[in-house]
Order: sequence, then structure tokens, then C-alpha cells
Amino acid sequence: MNKFRIGLYGCGNRTQQILEKALESGMACVTLCHDINSERAESLAQKYGAKAVTLEELLCSDQVDMLLISLFPAAHPDALLQAVKSGKPIYIEKPVAVFPKDIRRLMPLCGKHYIHVGLSYRYIPVFRQLTEMVQAGKIGKLFGINFNWVCCDNIPVYKPGEVKDWRHVPETGGELTQHYCHCFEWMRTLGGDFSSISAMSLRLPGNDTCVEDTWDLMIKQKSGCQISFHSSERNPHFTVKGYLEGTGGSLEWEWNVESSIIFHEMSAKRKPGVVIPVNENIPDALEEFIERYRAGKPPMVSLEDGLWSVLPPIFARKSAAAGKVMEFPESPAELQED
Repeated sequence: MNKFRIGLYGCGNRTQQILEKALESGMACVTLCHDINSERAESLAQKYGAKAVTLEELLCSDQVDMLLISLFPAAHPDALLQAVKSGKPIYIEKPVAVFPKDIRRLMPLCGKHYIHVGLSYRYIPVFRQLTEMVQAGKIGKLFGINFNWVCCDNIPVYKPGEVKDWRHVPETGGELTQHYCHCFEWMRTLGGDFSSISAMSLRLPGNDTCVEDTWDLMIKQKSGCQISFHSSERNPHFTVKGYLEGTGGSLEWEWNVESSIIFHEMSAKRKPGVVIPVNENIPDALEEFIERYRAGKPPMVSLEDGLWSVLPPIFARKSAAAGKVMEFPESPAELQED
């Protein structure tokens, strides 16, 4: 088939990471590049044999089959609202929004445009395999999700007036939105919509960034499943690990240099866990996006999925500040302004 022609709305490092496999396989090519930094657009245009253009030229061109949006997080809502006017299918990097007002602005687009949100846990082998095992009933009815994210981010101490790294300013939503949205989307895939959240956070002296040092969340899902989520930015190790608990057994898992899954059978007597080989043969997100669009299938991760993934950070901060349990709305469209 002809190569899928991609127009870039944003030409940073993450854009290149998303493109890598689809370009290498010959499934796609880049034809147009736009970035607020014209030098960056020119650089990628030269690299990919494409043309650097204005935003208007990008959105009106018949030389692209899809748009790939990857920008600073708070810029995503406006970019998406502009891009849908092109009528082209859209792949937008996460988080799709940071603030409540933007979630409400984007909700009317749900189901009306072909939009995929780049939440990658659907494409990380250990998480995709765990999802398939739960949905196949491997551990019976899911009632508990335990998730631990620990790392050593070395949150810097900024001097007054010093410019912060972009990751440390509120417009990214901090790690709770910028990175852990992946985790929340995966949890919702497993156990359904969220119903309530109770949260505690800690910011150590000297940390004046938007990135909290630790978070502890308890989330209830409408299915009855209960989530325990812990994050630490001050841990001497880096690992992501946890358990999925069901009425028929549990899955112990870790995502690290070597990912692993261990199945523990529900039994009155303790038995050794069974190691489940992790299937590394998982499709690339952009390649699957193109295949699904050509086949007339809906996107793997919809705009509504993307909006649900950024609700827990918003309500976690409200819960931590108020010291009480917060209830989620029935849908992101019902999210109220602070």
C-alpha cells in the first residue's frame, strides 16, 4: 500500500520517537512539518525529506493523510481544536489536557473525530499481556489493583528567579498528570470508570516545583475494584511493580529492565507462583493507528480515554488539599470549574 503521509504539528524529540518504527518499516513518511520554533521544523523537514510550513498550510494541505500532534502539555487542547478542522485523523501525544476548563472544551469532540491519544501502556508488553489475562478471566473477577512507581528523579532546588525545566512547571500537570496518566488509563482499562478517590501527597522542604515527592492514592472504581497507587520521586531504585488481585488468583508483575509476570493461584495452601513468559511481540502504536484507520476500526485509545486519564490527578490534588474523599463525575463533560 502507499505510504501514509504524516503532517507534524510539533517537531520535538518525542515526535521523533513516535515516528521511528513506522518510518523504518516503510509504512509511513513525513511530508509537512510545523513548529512554533521554525528552526526545529526546518531541521526535521530536512531529516525526513519533507517541507517546513505554517500552521495554516499544514491544516489546509492535501499532502497529508494524518496529523501527529506532540507539544507542551498545556498547548494540546488548542492544537487539537485547531487540527480537527482539517478533517484528518489525529494522533495526539499525552496528556491531552491538564486543566478542568480544557477537558470540558474537548469533550464535544469525543466520537465525532478520529483521534488517538498516545497513552503507551496499551503498547508496553507487560501491561498489554496483563490486560489480556485479566479480560480472559485468568484471575477471576478483578477486585484489587496495587501499583507502585518508584524512582530517583532528583527534584532540583531552584534559586529565586531561576528558570525551571519545563517538566517542573504547573502547565505540565507535574508527574501526576504528565506521566502517571499512563497508569490511570491502564487501570481504567482493567476495572472501568472511577467513582471516588482519597489522596495524600508530600512535598519536601526546598521543593518548589509542581512535582510532589510522594503520592498515595486510594481509588474506587464503579465495578467495585479498589486501586492502591504509590509513587516516590526520592527512591534509590527505579522500578514499576504491583499486583492484580482477583477472586481466582493474583498476578504479580514488574516492569523494569527485565519485565516479569507471576501467576499465583487462589488456594488454602501456599503454592509457588507460576512464571508467565512476557510476550515482547507487541505492535507499534503509530503503525497500529494507521492499520486501524485504514481498516475502518476505531482508535485503540480514544479521546474520551485520554480525558478520563487526567481526571485522577485533578481530583487527587483536591482530595489532598481538602483532606477528604472526592467523588468523580459520571463523565468528564460534567467536570466543574474550581
